[in-house]
Amino acid sequence: MIDYRQHNQKFEALIRQYQGLAFTVAYSILLDAQESLDLVQNAFAKALHEPRFLEEGFNQKSWLVKVVRNDALNLKKSWWRKLKLLADFRECDRPDASPELYELFAREQSIVRLKEALQKLSDDEREIVALRFAAGCPYEQIAEQLGIKIGTVMSRLARVKEKIAGIMGDDYCD
Repeated sequence: MIDYRQHNQKFEALIRQYQGLAFTVAYSILLDAQESLDLVQNAFAKALHEPRFLEEGFNQKSWLVKVVRNDALNLKKSWWRKLKLLADFRECDRPDASPELYELFAREQSIVRLKEALQKLSDDEREIVALRFAAGCPYEQIAEQLGIKIGTVMSRLARVKEKIAGIMGDDYCD
């Protein structure tokens, strides 16, 4: 007989353990926090319905990363997402649009440029940037998650920061 209370506690512990990693993977692909949160929630819903997920010996981390990555890549390619991005700015061309909207748009330009710079990075480069800056992981944790040495993490991050600075030009700051 299944002890549902114990089952739920184990599942909740796995959510707490892997939600940061799952968000980081999604964000490194989508570059959108809200879409990444939605995608992570859906991934954990899929995990809840995966019969093997709580079995002993099942690699939850690997399974979850694969699901999040695949779903994020599919969403990134979807026409719905592209339409949503265009809809975010459709109000800007109205003659009666509020000045606050124009100010918001102007402030967002640096964020847009940073996103464009991040899109020019390889998936591996975006992943390490997301782990360090989006998820706030220390170098040691990044090294452990990626299976590389801490010195490699530090040198890769330094090269990526230089690359972003080159792409963004004078607008970039550490």
